[in-house]
Formats: sequence, C-alpha cells, structure tokens
Amino acid sequence: SVIVGCLLGDAYLYPNGTLQIEQSFAQGSYVWWKYQRLGEIAGKAPMPVERYDRRTGRTYRSLRFYTKAVLRRYRDLFYRDRRKIVPSNVGDLLDPLAISVWFMDDGGRGARTPKGLVINTSCYSEREQVALQTAFVERFGVEVSIHKVGSGFQLYVRSRSFERFVSLISPHLVPQMRYKIPADPVTTSSPRGRDGGFVRDRTIYNRHN
Repeated sequence: SVIVGCLLGDAYLYPNGTLQIEQSFAQGSYVWWKYQRLGEIAGKAPMPVERYDRRTGRTYRSLRFYTKAVLRRYRDLFYRDRRKIVPSNVGDLLDPLAISVWFMDDGGRGARTPKGLVINTSCYSEREQVALQTAFVERFGVEVSIHKVGSGFQLYVRSRSFERFVSLISPHLVPQMRYKIPADPVTTSSPRGRDGGFVRDRTIYNRHN
C-alpha cells in the first residue's frame, strides 16, 4: 500500500526496480516514516540532498533514500514508455493506506471552501483521471470531480464526500502532515501557499454526479 501510494504520488521507480523516495527537508519526519514502513526492502537511511537553483538563486534541501532493486513488477504497472501512468487495475491496488500516502504526497486543501480537498494529478492523462475517479466512487463511495488547472488536472473531493474521505485517510496520516486537512471544516480554511497553491478550477468531468 505504501509503495502504491508513493508511485501515484512523488516517488520515482527506476527500470531496475529501485524506488527513489525524496521529500523536502521540512518533511523529514514523513520521509523517515516511509523508510520505516519500507524497512524490509529499504536500503541506506535517508540522506540530505542539496540543490542550487540558478533561477531563484536559492539552495533547496531534501531527504532521499532508495529501496533495493526488488520492485520491477511495479515498474511494469506504473510506467509506459518512460511515462508514469495509472494502472488499468488501479481500483484493485488502492486501499485507505495507499490513498493516505498519495494524499500526503500530492494532496492538500482547495481554495475558497473549508471542505475543499484536492489531489494534484497533473502528470496523468484525461482518461487516467476518469479511471481514478471511477475507482474512488466504486471502491470507497467517495465522489471526486476532475478539474482542469492550467495545463494539468486535479481531483477535487466533493463536499458531500468530505467526511467519508477524511475518515479513510485520517487514521494513517503522519502528524506532521495533518495540516493538509482542516481541524474544524466548518470554520477552518487554509492559506493558499501552504500546500502548493492548489486551486479549484473548471470541472471537465463529473460522470458520477
């Protein structure tokens, strides 16, 4: 479940079956949580990484670790022609823990509504967005809309499914990442910049309305 969530999110899987996990240094406890969960296949402990960005003139720090080269079957599922894809059987691969890891990687609060939760899915095609939408509603009874945002997409958890979605992921959230869901959805809203500036935009699909 952790592997599936990572692959839907930020992780990269090399052709030889080595999974790379990397998050910003500020999310260090989350990286260590992943390392502990993947302990049987994890390699060396997370190490700090520094990158200098000439465009901003700033140095960015992150933590990174690799697993052993034992996940080649997942490469066949999640990649096609070097592009990350949504597996055709994604509904069978998802469970609450996988969704939680995916949300901690790529999710956050939407703008302009206290119950707005979104997952960034910009790297996936329109057809793959629909496959994810279908898996959510058929497996978990969670309705999501597909929003076009710039040149990519986001899945937006519909307000009537907010409590259902939170009940699925809340038991698995790392304390450091709990800021991504409102403590009090009636009165709490999120600063835009805190989770990457997620915004609501035009809904292009809502086949499960």
